[in-house]
Amino acid sequence: MMEQAKQLTKAQLSSLKKSAEAAHENDAPYKRDSNIQFVLYLIMVLAIALSIRLFITEPVRVDGDSMWPTLKNNERLFVEKVSLWFEPPKRGEIVICYYPGYTASCVKRVIGLPGDTVSITNGILYVNGEELDESEYWDERGNIALDMGETVIPENSVFVVGDNRNYSRDSRAWGVGSIPYERVAARAHYVIWPLNARRSV
Repeated sequence: MMEQAKQLTKAQLSSLKKSAEAAHENDAPYKRDSNIQFVLYLIMVLAIALSIRLFITEPVRVDGDSMWPTLKNNERLFVEKVSLWFEPPKRGEIVICYYPGYTASCVKRVIGLPGDTVSITNGILYVNGEELDESEYWDERGNIALDMGETVIPENSVFVVGDNRNYSRDSRAWGVGSIPYERVAARAHYVIWPLNARRSV
């Protein structure tokens, strides 16, 4: 008798559920509220995704050979933006930046910091009068084609160059110069694509 009561209760619940669904099919306010909730959910998901891309991280594609051999054309990078809120770019780091007047991003290496004096003589890069040791990532000492007179890096700015020095448009070029902090968008950390080339940078 008890088992029959339980089965009856389940049957009643199922019937009530079906009745409610059928009633809602013709309930315009209910359908409108459901549609609004769905739209709000989509907006929330898009807002979160956009916030992550704008303020936290995003994938970046290497376009060209200006960072060869460190980075190769069409490799994809994992970059992050949050650390720049608390700590300015450091010498030797690879960053994503925007040149003044440019809308496309560039991948370059930070060489000069605020207050530094950067120059190139006989193909060798000097910072504050001393040859910069770049053996960790660049082994073509004395192979920079064009010399450059002393350039003092302004406050809250960095001097950036490509590792492929003779095939890179960077802070050495007229119209580019030092890059203000606000135009340094992210730090590069890893190559994530292609899979067989994954590595830290």
